[in-house]
Amino acid sequence: MGKSGHVDFSVELREESDWYVGALKTIDHLLDVAAFAVDPVSSIFAVGTLGGSIRIFGAPGVETGVTLSTPTPVKFLQFATNIFKLVAIDEKDTLYIWDLTSQGQIKLEVTFHLGLPATCITLSPSHTHAYIGFESGEVKTYDLLCRRLSAYSIPNAWELYEQELVGGGNFVDTTGTSRLPVDVVIHPRNLNLVFIAYGGGVVLIDLKNRNTLRTYELLIPAGAPGGAGYTDPDLMNHRRPSVISMSIHPSGHFFVVGHIDGSIAFWAVEDDDQPLLVRTLDDIDVHLLDMNNLEKHLPNEEGSEKKSAARHEPREPVFKLAWSGYPNSSDPRGGETSLVILGGQFHGDPPGLNVLWLPPYNPPAPPAPGPAEGLHPFFRKAMRASLDPLDAHFGHTPGIVQDFLLIPRENPHFAGTWDPKAILILFEGEEQTRGIEAYCFPPSAFLAPSDEPAKAPATDADEVDKQDAVAQDLESTLQSMKLHAEPEKLALHPELWSGPNAVMQASLVSLDRIAYDALVGPSPDDPKELRLEGGIAVPAEDIANEIRFAKFEPFRFLVTQHGDLTVRFTDLSVQLIIPSPTSPFTSACPRILPALTIDVLESLGHPTIACSLRPGFVDQARVDLVSFTNEALEVAIALTSGELFVYRLRAQPPYDAVQRNLPDKQLVSLEHLQVARGLRFKPFFMITASSPLSTFAMSDIGFVATAYMDGALSIVDMRGPRILLHADAEAQKPRHRPLQIHKSPTVDPISCLTWTICNLKSDSVPRIRLLACHVSGLTRIYTLMRDSHGMWSVRDAPQEVETTAAPLSAGTFVLDAQTGAPCKADKNRLAVALASSQSPAKEDSDSAAKCLLIVAGAKGVRCFDDLGDGKVSRSEWGSKAGQITTVQVIEKNGSYALVALNDRHEALIYSLPTLEYLHTFTLPTPTPLTPTLDPSGDFLSLTPLHPPRQPSVRSLSPPPAAKRSLSPAPSLSSVASLVSRAAPAYERPARSIVRNIHLDTLFNVRRGYHTPVVSLTERTSGAGPSMPPQPQPVELGPAGWLSTAGSWLGGLGVAAMGSVSGDQIDALLAGPDRPVPAKPAPRAGPGKFTEWDASTTSKSASRTQNTLYDRLHAAVAERGEMLGELENRFNSLEEGSKSMVEQAKRLAVTQTAKGWLSFR
Repeated sequence: MGKSGHVDFSVELREESDWYVGALKTIDHLLDVAAFAVDPVSSIFAVGTLGGSIRIFGAPGVETGVTLSTPTPVKFLQFATNIFKLVAIDEKDTLYIWDLTSQGQIKLEVTFHLGLPATCITLSPSHTHAYIGFESGEVKTYDLLCRRLSAYSIPNAWELYEQELVGGGNFVDTTGTSRLPVDVVIHPRNLNLVFIAYGGGVVLIDLKNRNTLRTYELLIPAGAPGGAGYTDPDLMNHRRPSVISMSIHPSGHFFVVGHIDGSIAFWAVEDDDQPLLVRTLDDIDVHLLDMNNLEKHLPNEEGSEKKSAARHEPREPVFKLAWSGYPNSSDPRGGETSLVILGGQFHGDPPGLNVLWLPPYNPPAPPAPGPAEGLHPFFRKAMRASLDPLDAHFGHTPGIVQDFLLIPRENPHFAGTWDPKAILILFEGEEQTRGIEAYCFPPSAFLAPSDEPAKAPATDADEVDKQDAVAQDLESTLQSMKLHAEPEKLALHPELWSGPNAVMQASLVSLDRIAYDALVGPSPDDPKELRLEGGIAVPAEDIANEIRFAKFEPFRFLVTQHGDLTVRFTDLSVQLIIPSPTSPFTSACPRILPALTIDVLESLGHPTIACSLRPGFVDQARVDLVSFTNEALEVAIALTSGELFVYRLRAQPPYDAVQRNLPDKQLVSLEHLQVARGLRFKPFFMITASSPLSTFAMSDIGFVATAYMDGALSIVDMRGPRILLHADAEAQKPRHRPLQIHKSPTVDPISCLTWTICNLKSDSVPRIRLLACHVSGLTRIYTLMRDSHGMWSVRDAPQEVETTAAPLSAGTFVLDAQTGAPCKADKNRLAVALASSQSPAKEDSDSAAKCLLIVAGAKGVRCFDDLGDGKVSRSEWGSKAGQITTVQVIEKNGSYALVALNDRHEALIYSLPTLEYLHTFTLPTPTPLTPTLDPSGDFLSLTPLHPPRQPSVRSLSPPPAAKRSLSPAPSLSSVASLVSRAAPAYERPARSIVRNIHLDTLFNVRRGYHTPVVSLTERTSGAGPSMPPQPQPVELGPAGWLSTAGSWLGGLGVAAMGSVSGDQIDALLAGPDRPVPAKPAPRAGPGKFTEWDASTTSKSASRTQNTLYDRLHAAVAERGEMLGELENRFNSLEEGSKSMVEQAKRLAVTQTAKGWLSFR
């Protein structure tokens, strides 16, 4: 027995050695992404940030990263797919190369300062050189294997072109950007051809012959609208809009160029005289003079004003283009294609991306011979016809798009645009952040069949019923709407939650096995996520002996609130990184659970709900607090305006409910609302409000209570739902009390609500009770009764006791007086209470207290017998303790203690029930936000992007009692924030985006959380990735046409030039003095990575890991031998193709050589 006569509940927690404060896991949200890249062969992708960090993601659980030597923004990021390296250039023009074949920590191979500002970098999956463009206009080549600059470099080809024009007597209006290389694009089907996009135009380079083949320059004649339109001040001048971007058609015969004025020019590779088409997003042939339209914008005869004096609205430049092909045709030239366009809109247009769906280019053979030089008119016409869009799609984004990245299925060629399955979009977010979202690609509307079946003519005998016709028409309309719906959004790794998906608040909940299985069970209709397959993750060797103890821990979920009014669940259980008996690999931790996402905005936007809301409500709605019941699996979401939404799991099988009106006007049924396919939680009902919430509490036994800033209180039985009690502000004013310790303010809101099931000395039957603690220190106890018909009600008069002033939110606990266990309002205790109420009451001769009430406030903590009948103990925080922000009763090994966290990042430990001070520990993660503490001793510490803004005091002062309880640094969980929200004289502190989520603990002993060892070269399926061969040139006409065309071919003919291998390009670029490069590490073989037997679980984890890596090295060696054989075969193919290459060379030199460059 303790000093108070009660049992000591803290026997096992009194010693300092019983506690071990430490960090378990950290989730860093990437809010400043600057660049990204994908390796479709290895099925991994990487993102680089403005802070100089790079994160790599693969299969679930495979995540690793590297950091630049200095915290400099990443400017360029690319994978060298064929040699499995990662290449980056930072803003200080330092080149970094990492070897991705190393296990565990990724090895940095090269740090090389380029010496000049780099403007672009291009890698090929077919050879081992990188093309790097510089502001000087020169393009240099870098040998990724020998780790040095190669001898081959390309001088400023555009400068040489301009000098040639000047030498011929032409006037050249040279700008500062015309000679700047903005991109280097390798021909998708001929490695010997390289396009260099300068600011002035595009140059096609023949690497082997060291000359310029063609030069493409867009000239907008005077009077033609161009991209700027007829309101352009330079309309009557010749214009040469600068080049910003380019992309090549998958056939390799024509390409597209984006310009600074928003125009998009399509060129045939074989014709540099005139573009095929110049268009904008909403007009075509803008490079041609149209006298009718021009006349409308010319000055009047008086010469002062234009006939149509419209204000000039410039377009955005076309920042990026991506032309994708698909395996949707048997023709080698390909089928329908998609063109993604970033930019080209007016400045006032909604932000987003435009996608064009273009017809295939597969014309037949020309009917007649063409001209001796230039592109055959027949093929030019066919190319032009393939540029008329079949369909178009605009993808709206929350912010201005900065970049996008296509995720190919498995082919790295065609500049990473072939057969994409998804698209990543990078856009501007709030608080100067950048957001990322992923969508399925291409849009589903593009893939829908366009041809409708022919309808037979109607006859009197075949005429259908009118109702059937209406039904068919409705079905057709719904199907059309479905086909043209927005592309499906893909869930991303939690580290990439940003923009509207950024985390604003988070909490930690614990689950047992039954609840966990009910929530994470797989479903075929689960929402999609961006799935990758690259890499494996195995437990770290130093933790292998300890993780087996962690499997007995409870499962844990991370519940996050987001800026887009969604609530998401993430599995943070340590069991995810413990290998199972059937697999040595770990899973993703954290693991996203997109099926459990709750979208409050979708509920608010439903017509039946939106019509009852005030104008502008949806735009101002924000999620304030979230409560999750870990037994009933119900979710309550409170908005800052006071409305409370309750969600529950969908019935299986799901059914369609009919809208119904509830008898209580304060309640609105939401059962008729539908949610997106695959989502598990469904709206149940809403509690309306005329005042913001001060707090609320939901129980596992079907009751929810809400308290409001005006002092009102509502108790709802969710079985109806129906309101059991609604006490308005007037009814909540305290009655006369002979001994009034705390003077009540004008408005006395409730700051803490607690559900419990307990019995008292005066009432031996366990009953459901609600404790409502007011700011003034008054606590009301409401008791719920159940009649013979099963209906619940609230006793008329609540019991009133004095506890402590300014009680903390979630700072009230009811404990069993004998064991110290919390008296929860759960299903087990409810069953006991119902059974006790039906049995005859027995007279209890024991006068001891049945339960203890703990109430923590701003100044101290109190312990009472039987919900306030008698005082047991008390403890004042004192000035040395700082400001207490949250408290929790912690359980460990059957013992209980009270833990109080303060604003000094410390944990103060007190014994129970005597409230004796025991220890003070420093928390591992300092943060300005209040941590959320779990009864197990684990807690979340959130680091905001910006420190929270302190509420400012206006001229009006709050009531005296409220002023006394106001703390210097209010938080959402403290009574100070509740008072500041109640008094109009105070502004509520604004929330900031969460940058880091830290899972820490007070008991860091054999917890099992660790960073797994990652190998990016393997896959859990055992099937190793294979590199697709380099695409070969295709003919302008149908297959076989080139061999029969004879001398009337006409034009350059990329197919006629032949192609070269990647090894030939490496030898050409590196020069004869190239040292013998280190042989790149081969990829995994096609066999199984490992054979795992359940009987091996009895062996030590370290031995298992050694065997795992031994087999990995064996597979790597076998793969090396196979690659050696392939190299020999390629060499033989090279010798056999030399004659074709020489013939193509002669044709190219004779017909199209325009000038020679002085290559070094």
